[in-house]
Amino acid sequence: MRGWIRSKAARYVCHLRPRQLSTVAPSPSNVERVSVKCGSAGSVCVDLHNIGKLSSSDPLLIYLPPFSTSSAQTAPAIPGFLRRYPIAAINYRWAGFDASEETESAPGPTGESPDEVGGLPPLSWPVPVHDTLSAYSWVIDNLTPSTYTRREAYVYGSYLGASLATSLALTESYPHQRMAVRGCIAYNGIYNWTTFLPDHQINKQSGARSANILEEILGQPTDPAFQDLKQRVSTLFRQPSDLFDPFASACLFFQTSGLLVPPDFDSPADPVIAMLRAAAVPTDGAQEAIQALMQVMSNKPPRRSPLAFPPRKSTLKLPNTLLLHSPAPSAGWQGKTQRRKKVVGNHFKTQAEDLASLMRRSLAKLELRDRAKWDEDFDEFDEIDKRVQVYHVGADDRTLELPSQGEVLVNTWLADRLGKNS
Repeated sequence: MRGWIRSKAARYVCHLRPRQLSTVAPSPSNVERVSVKCGSAGSVCVDLHNIGKLSSSDPLLIYLPPFSTSSAQTAPAIPGFLRRYPIAAINYRWAGFDASEETESAPGPTGESPDEVGGLPPLSWPVPVHDTLSAYSWVIDNLTPSTYTRREAYVYGSYLGASLATSLALTESYPHQRMAVRGCIAYNGIYNWTTFLPDHQINKQSGARSANILEEILGQPTDPAFQDLKQRVSTLFRQPSDLFDPFASACLFFQTSGLLVPPDFDSPADPVIAMLRAAAVPTDGAQEAIQALMQVMSNKPPRRSPLAFPPRKSTLKLPNTLLLHSPAPSAGWQGKTQRRKKVVGNHFKTQAEDLASLMRRSLAKLELRDRAKWDEDFDEFDEIDKRVQVYHVGADDRTLELPSQGEVLVNTWLADRLGKNS
């Protein structure tokens, strides 16, 4: 068990076992597929690429694909720009978003959802994080060098995999351990799923509705992949409270949400609004309604407050992080006489920038605060910029794949840390 965070992982009790080949169809010759048992919740497959070709002390890349690939009978392809590295690909299970599916989960032969066939729990949250932590524990237990040498691990994930990659990296970066996460690369991830709830401030910034409804619709900037994730929230997560789990929303490791948990994904949690929506025409019971209103006014949403992460008594340190995102969608049609408006709102760019801002604040206030007092040559701002980097990488021309500009950035970033030429 590693650190304070494992106390949370312990509640779902995933029993790991030594390396064991799965019963699925064989993978390519340079790939070994391993099945890691997760107690009564089934198992997660880990595909090992190039592991036998290199030394056991060579850095390892942990790959989390953009969507669930658990249904694949053979090892799914790894992005070409990563294939030079030894890789452990975690095929986490997460129903609700699969690029190979034309529709949402179809009923099984008995009328059940395929996620429930065989008595297994539905494969929505928190199954994906259970799979990820179980697979990571297996990797550490089995791929740590047998000698006293150290081995670095870096995590790469995109889209859904980026959400999992960031939470894994933030909670498993222990510098003193011989093998642990040293860095994280994430592309187009959602790092605060609560921003999809109607009560979140980011959804109230647009102000009053436009008088011209056609202008409002045509002028709304969209990113198809981002909107797709937003529309699938209720299938990816079982209940709104799951969005507040920091393992899903990494930003919530660093600050509270400032929101109440709503009754469902589409309704506000504000009790006043909920009551007014349900209220009938005023009657003789108006006084009773006023009393009820006074009662619920005490249940105002909590203020959003900063949290000390990593915890001060923990040996965790924030990992080197590279956050990549596609450009913010450009402003749409605004009419002939109007200026082009600045795009505000929720998209992959704001998700990356918000997480980066929180990580930088943590570095400044916790880890690096006192170093400048005894190290005269230390440049705090330069160190923060090196530790947490954010780049936009151009349009996502290939579905759910990192653009070529991003591939160059990733290889350069890794080469700088691995001491290899890109």
